[in-house]
Amino acid sequence: QREDWQRDATRQLATGRTGEALDAYRDHDMLHAADTRELAREHLIDRWGIERIASPNDSRIILTHTNDEVRALNEAARERLRTNGELGHDTTLQVERGERTFADCDRVMFLRNDSSLDVKNGTIGTIEQVSHKSMTVRLDTGRSIAFDLKEYAHIDHGYAATIHKSQGVTVHRAHVLATPGMDQHSSYVALSRHRDNMQLH
Repeated sequence: QREDWQRDATRQLATGRTGEALDAYRDHDMLHAADTRELAREHLIDRWGIERIASPNDSRIILTHTNDEVRALNEAARERLRTNGELGHDTTLQVERGERTFADCDRVMFLRNDSSLDVKNGTIGTIEQVSHKSMTVRLDTGRSIAFDLKEYAHIDHGYAATIHKSQGVTVHRAHVLATPGMDQHSSYVALSRHRDNMQLH
């Protein structure tokens, strides 16, 4: 975190003073309550969409507790991009977690370490080209890789991730959907992935 008050909040989270950290984020208008989880998810995607356009060069991630929520948030993020005309033609693929639809310009996350591709579990990039057989991805590090989907299909959409999967990730902006099951440790991880800004729904 770049700002002192956010570094203080991270220290509070690390030492179990979660309420104090949440108060600080509330005081800086980064904590948003909603009556239902569906509404919280909608508000998160709205804010994520606005920030994407306002700060296109910033790295960002959406974080939540369960794989089901991650999938719902990934689909909502894709829907927003599709509406904006930002995604290419959809290609439906059978990947490790089941059937997924990918398009050029989609964000994608790698789910397994692979030394030949030089990717780690949690590596994120943007699809440059996708077909039923292969994919070319520009990693966030700037490197472009191509692979055969028969040999590597451990991928999913990369807009949202589980908090567990995000350990070690650093982004400019994080959007966090808090749900039952988030404990002190996962709160610390989720609320300390950002350098500049964190929005907790």
